[in-house]
Amino acid sequence: MARLPGVYPEIQDGGLGIVAPSGEGQRVVVGVSSQGPVNRVLAFSDLAAVPGVLGTGPLARAVADQLAYGGGQVYAVRAQADIAGSVAADSGNPSSPAVTITGSPLDAYEIVVRIVRGGALDTATFTYSLDGGDTTSQEIATAATYTLPGTGLTLNFATGTYAAGATYRFQATAPQASVSSVQAAVRAALNTNLQYEYIQVAQPTGPAMWAALGALADEAEANFRYIFFLTETLPPGNDPDAWVNARLSEKASFSHKRVMIVAAWGEVVDTLTGRLEVQSLASRVGARISSQRVHVSPAWVQLGPLSGVVQVAPFVDTPFGKQSLFNNAHALALDQAGFTTVYRLIGRDGWFLVEGRTAAAPTSDYKVIQNRRVMDKATYQVRQALLDFVQWHVDPTDLKASLASLLARANTPLRLMQAAGEIARGRVVAPPGQDILASQTLRLQIRIVPLGYLREIVMDIGFENPFLVG
Repeated sequence: MARLPGVYPEIQDGGLGIVAPSGEGQRVVVGVSSQGPVNRVLAFSDLAAVPGVLGTGPLARAVADQLAYGGGQVYAVRAQADIAGSVAADSGNPSSPAVTITGSPLDAYEIVVRIVRGGALDTATFTYSLDGGDTTSQEIATAATYTLPGTGLTLNFATGTYAAGATYRFQATAPQASVSSVQAAVRAALNTNLQYEYIQVAQPTGPAMWAALGALADEAEANFRYIFFLTETLPPGNDPDAWVNARLSEKASFSHKRVMIVAAWGEVVDTLTGRLEVQSLASRVGARISSQRVHVSPAWVQLGPLSGVVQVAPFVDTPFGKQSLFNNAHALALDQAGFTTVYRLIGRDGWFLVEGRTAAAPTSDYKVIQNRRVMDKATYQVRQALLDFVQWHVDPTDLKASLASLLARANTPLRLMQAAGEIARGRVVAPPGQDILASQTLRLQIRIVPLGYLREIVMDIGFENPFLVG
């Protein structure tokens, strides 16, 4: 191109080697709620905004917990609730006059209706509780029907004379999304350009859902999205041994390096309602992960016990308070099977994570979540650094010199991770002897030395007599 004499700047880009953000600490929560658009990604950073958008239900609760205990921004996708919740009456409820419940529950509730002042219908009064009696309503006059606010349920009082002190109990389960509905909601998140580390499925799950999540993780990885899934087990009943054995049986047929299953339930103060409810601790585990850098174990004791846990389920009421039936033997069995769970650390108050376990095989490098997070961050950032060099030209007779800038750029994310204390060291090298002319392919070898973690500290302690030393 012919030009007049002069100075013609050609401004370059990329010389600073700036590393692409990895979405560290960001998460998506998928689940069922009483309102909000289905299969659409919504962003929350303000806890107060959650009920107005999502209403009530497992998704709203999980997003609230993630914000309250993990901070930052949380993405949410409401899944189609195609599995309705149910209500079961306690077998010991008085039969005459009867109190029944109709409707479809919007969440899980432990409903207790107690007659305060006896008498005929319209004269007798009652209170109700949605959390097993820990918090109760004001006294209300009986009527043929009474709508329990915000639950989707209605109390029905039969005609008759009610006795003061009579108690009616009901157990309501939350609605859920089927495997296909969860898949649709997850793909809504996968089809965005948002960066995040993991997707939480906020409902009890079993082997069929775990397998589906593993397949979605593989699908995401094939599309260069490096994420993991966080989910929860079925809740425990009153027998912790039976519950643990059932979970071990389920887990025996499943393993995956990108699925994390939390087997821990406890009575907590609900973030949105203030009620005392038995909930999965998965959201609190996720919040712990999101609030820490990629190399930090969520089980690091210095981080403290899981926040907001009153007691781990199942538990019994005693004169000394609620006592958990879940013990450290149960915790060890679940941990060794590949679940994330909690235990009592003698010398510390509260319940601590045993390990940030994934469902990977026992011999996998990724059986702890911090290794998963470190590798995913490194993979994403090194790949982003290398994308600028696709279709770049090199001197095939002097690859070492030609690849100097490429290797420097590829090593930058690892160097920064090492400087930040996230890895011990890492390197990117181009093995010699590659025929770029024939293959048009450059093979790089990337190796990372991760940090080690002190699961146990063994103290060899004893007395010594200095006069016996030769």
